[in-house]
Amino acid sequence: MEFPFDVDALFPERITVLDQHLRPPARRPGTTTPARVDLQQQIMTIVDELGKASAKAQHLPAPITSALRMQSNRHVIYVLKDTSARPAGKGAIIGFLKVGYKKLFVLDDREAHNEVEPLCILDFYIHESVQRHGHGRELFQYMLQKERVEPHQLAIDRPSPKLLKFLNKHYNLETTVPQVNNFVIFEGFFAHQHRSPTPSLRATRHSRAAVVDPIPAAPARKLPPKRAEGDIKPYSSSDREFLKVAVEPPWPLNRAPRRATPPAHPPPRSSSLGNSPDRGPLRPFVPEQELLRSLRLCPPHPTARLLLATDPGGSPAQRRRTSSLPRSDESRY
Repeated sequence: MEFPFDVDALFPERITVLDQHLRPPARRPGTTTPARVDLQQQIMTIVDELGKASAKAQHLPAPITSALRMQSNRHVIYVLKDTSARPAGKGAIIGFLKVGYKKLFVLDDREAHNEVEPLCILDFYIHESVQRHGHGRELFQYMLQKERVEPHQLAIDRPSPKLLKFLNKHYNLETTVPQVNNFVIFEGFFAHQHRSPTPSLRATRHSRAAVVDPIPAAPARKLPPKRAEGDIKPYSSSDREFLKVAVEPPWPLNRAPRRATPPAHPPPRSSSLGNSPDRGPLRPFVPEQELLRSLRLCPPHPTARLLLATDPGGSPAQRRRTSSLPRSDESRY
């Protein structure tokens, strides 16, 4: 991959390591840099173009490597350049490898959750025109030596089929441990520092530490003597004396039932609870037949008698006889 600026002058070594600051590496003694050239801007251009080429090769919707992502994360990118002669004389970039430490929750072979922070392979790309020439193995091996890790200790983020074949061919990584996330780990990932020590090793470690640096034991603390267990008293003696005294229930529970005739003019009701009048018991329910019988036997009211006496129509018997005449007879009178 070629660029319009001098890549050989920007990256003096064959493999250049860039961190999140994207600063140009130290220059060789005796070399000069053209005036007013922003070297960091050129590095950002290289990183952006490499990320686009990697996303296109992996059929990704968007690049996962860019200068902006590098500056916002603590990742490291290894850039491999072509040292062979070019017609333009500006050099070219062969590929790159991006790694970084991430905190992950992974499953081991016993399907137990483990919180680890391994070195992860985040992006790996070699230009299509120079593949199968050993450039990928050269770059990957340089990264392993620089980071001081073994291939089975790595976690790969969404590896492509080509990357899985590459790891199987050069590092015999074939058996994977199933995970619930996008990362792939291989058998032997928990063989060293990732798996917690066994109880026997932990006990041996503590015993050795005690022999080497014994710690004086703290003096035993004396506890107060335990009281003899006796009968459990649910309440005190004062409570028992209080329960012997009969307590009058509150109103209206303290009202004894009485069968007195209700007053002719009951006192008016009060909306205040404290000024509520005394209420006697309610009258018993009267059946319907008994109520009708009492109405028939009840004497007429004096006012009704006065109305009947002053009625010009006469007595009730006469009104009944008059109303029984036909309509033709009534019209004659």
